[in-house]
Amino acid sequence: MPYGSHHQAAQYRQPYHKPHTSLGAAGHWIREAGILAPLVISEFVKDPGKQWRYIRMASVLTALFSEGMYTAKIHAERNAAREREAVCQSRG
Repeated sequence: MPYGSHHQAAQYRQPYHKPHTSLGAAGHWIREAGILAPLVISEFVKDPGKQWRYIRMASVLTALFSEGMYTAKIHAERNAAREREAVCQSRG
């Protein structure tokens, strides 16, 4: 590999399909809740069978809530883009 080719390739950023930063502070706290759920559950639930059941439920609920927030964000962005397009077409 020539000297300059690696440097040039490093300049291009890989696009992310779903960056986590797009959900803002609420997304951050949802992820934190999902990360900390197993620790909190294991402190309060002593039965190992129930622990794993609650941990799995917390994991699924966290993922569903996060995906729901992301879907709502995309929906709002698409509606805003449609409104901007309609305004531009009405002016032209």
